[in-house]
Amino acid sequence: MIESEAGLVERLRELFQTSFAQGVEVGIGDDAAVISASNNKLVATLDIAIEDVHFKSLWSSPFQIGAKLTTANLADLFSMGATPKYLLVGAAISEVNNSEVITELAQGIRSVADKFEVSVIGGDLSKSEKMSLSITALGEIAKGPITRSGASAGDLIYLSALPGLSAAGLAILERGLDRPKYVVQAHLNPKLVAPIKLIEVASAMSDISDGLVSDARNIARASKVDLNFDTSALEASPDFKDLGELATELGVDVYDWIFSGGEDHFFIATVPEKYADKNLGIQVGKVVAGSGLITIDGVQTQRAGYQHF
Repeated sequence: MIESEAGLVERLRELFQTSFAQGVEVGIGDDAAVISASNNKLVATLDIAIEDVHFKSLWSSPFQIGAKLTTANLADLFSMGATPKYLLVGAAISEVNNSEVITELAQGIRSVADKFEVSVIGGDLSKSEKMSLSITALGEIAKGPITRSGASAGDLIYLSALPGLSAAGLAILERGLDRPKYVVQAHLNPKLVAPIKLIEVASAMSDISDGLVSDARNIARASKVDLNFDTSALEASPDFKDLGELATELGVDVYDWIFSGGEDHFFIATVPEKYADKNLGIQVGKVVAGSGLITIDGVQTQRAGYQHF
């Protein structure tokens, strides 16, 4: 059913009503949102997803598209050490079934936002030949942010979880294979776990969205150090065996998925050695003096991740 813009806005206003929208003085339905000022620092990020560039409607439902982009946004805030608070959403869709598509997108967004008690406070709707979605996320931080430039030689490298499953899911979709649903879901709707313990001790941190090597290289260059990964530590991860077996079955180098695959939305962090703790995640290497290089078992790698251009 095709609804008017006013009808869709009212539908969204009702759908996004929450009990944890503290600080929202004016929300969806007016020209702009109004939120109360805070003594904390404001952290902001924006992500865009465009049909046939970042997702395929053949594979992804509107619910999954909304949930995945929300996950990407909140991961960026967590990687800075921020607590997510608010979302602004812009959606462009065709006229076909606009009510159903918008409702599904909104439900996907809310499925993630509710988990982290985040409020959707406004946005915009438009018509387009292809679907696109943009989300601006706002968060707060009481102390200084965790940036990419804080790593020092001697720090340990931690991953919140073993990356690569999202890339495996994409490979299965591209080949039209019938494989375990959880692998495909890792790509279509990755699950986000807030890296609370890493936030407390990290010297530098990043969301793994463009691939482990790419995001690690961003830290190395910003901090003017080298990051060396130990493959034996990666192989000791409980998830490595299943991922490796699937890679062998598909004729893929499992390290292509781990180092170059993206969109897991896990976290890489450097941590001073005095805070070493197995509960932080998987300790997979060490920061060494250098000039922004990534090495694997001591050898410089030419691996790359996702390139936007």
